[in-house]
Amino acid sequence: MNTPGICRNNTFVIGLIAGGALGAGLAFAFAPRLVSELRHRVTASTTQFTHAASRGYQEISTRLAGVVDGVTASGQAVRDGVAEAVGRGARDVEQLAMASKSTTRRRS
Repeated sequence: MNTPGICRNNTFVIGLIAGGALGAGLAFAFAPRLVSELRHRVTASTTQFTHAASRGYQEISTRLAGVVDGVTASGQAVRDGVAEAVGRGARDVEQLAMASKSTTRRRS
């Protein structure tokens, strides 16, 4: 009493079991390589990211140092200009005071 429907179901089940076993065997065979390759990729990506972050930090530090140096130079130039102007003003006041004293003495 072999019916065609039962024979097809048995063939399907046997194929399903055989395919599962074959798939499991291939997974066990290739898994160590896949894990090793994945580990290598993650390590390489992490290294690249670390180097890129380090380069970015160095670039920003260099730019920031340049900006700070420029601001410092500008501040010093302003300070020197103000000091020079104050010195000129003090000399002018001193000259006016001396001239005023000499004019007052002449009148007396």
